[in-house]
Amino acid sequence: MSGGEWSRSCLQRRSVIDRRPVGQIDVSLNLEGRSRLLRSPMENKLDNGSPRCPRTGMAAASLVLGIISIPTLGLALAGAVVGIILGSIALRNANRDPVTFGGRGVAIAGIVTSCVSIAVAVLMVVVATVAIPNLVKSAQADREFDAIQSVKTISQAQVLYSVTKGRGRFTDLRTLAAAGLIEPMLGSGERGGYRFSSTPVVAEGQPAMFDTTAWPISIGSFGTGNRSFYSNETVVIWEAEGENPPQASPSDRTPKQGSLLIEPRMNLMDWRRHR
Repeated sequence: MSGGEWSRSCLQRRSVIDRRPVGQIDVSLNLEGRSRLLRSPMENKLDNGSPRCPRTGMAAASLVLGIISIPTLGLALAGAVVGIILGSIALRNANRDPVTFGGRGVAIAGIVTSCVSIAVAVLMVVVATVAIPNLVKSAQADREFDAIQSVKTISQAQVLYSVTKGRGRFTDLRTLAAAGLIEPMLGSGERGGYRFSSTPVVAEGQPAMFDTTAWPISIGSFGTGNRSFYSNETVVIWEAEGENPPQASPSDRTPKQGSLLIEPRMNLMDWRRHR
């Protein structure tokens, strides 16, 4: 029997066993042989019965994003959302094909940590929304109180200057600071989010007078203050809402706008009688 006849006889015998046409067996053998040649030895070994390692990449990525998102407030929520998506996909794959896809517990942990990070971020936003305005209001109140005390200090310094170096006359902030009657920063005209002014008022036929004002650098919810203040030689302090302090004329030393805030025990006239 020639070689060709022997090969055809073998194929005929196999076709009887497999109950497939000879041509189909030939093609099948060629395809199987080529596929095995193209595969790596590790893949052929896995096909021979060795266990295949399940894929856990998405589950691990979800857990990493969830852990990182907790201290970073969800990485601006984007990281937590991606972690939930990856964890959900990994969990679905693990439920459908547990042999190929593993990490079911890791995926659940990633989803949980991502949800926790979102909850923490939302809680922090709510707390900040409530706390920040209160902190700003508290800071504004502190600066306004400090401005009131500064106006009072300037007025008292003016009185002291008039009965000493001024010889009955008043002066400005720089002179008061140079005389050591007020702090240099207050003498510069700006302190603690407020601007200050104190100038002599000269009117014919009127005694020596002065006007002291204080107004916030900025107003509003996040401004340095929302009230302005005024005082004069009476050492009485008036207040007004906004950045425009009350004003008094040389003929009438009581401001028409604003309201009385502080009336000290001793004004200029009482202080002079005491002297």
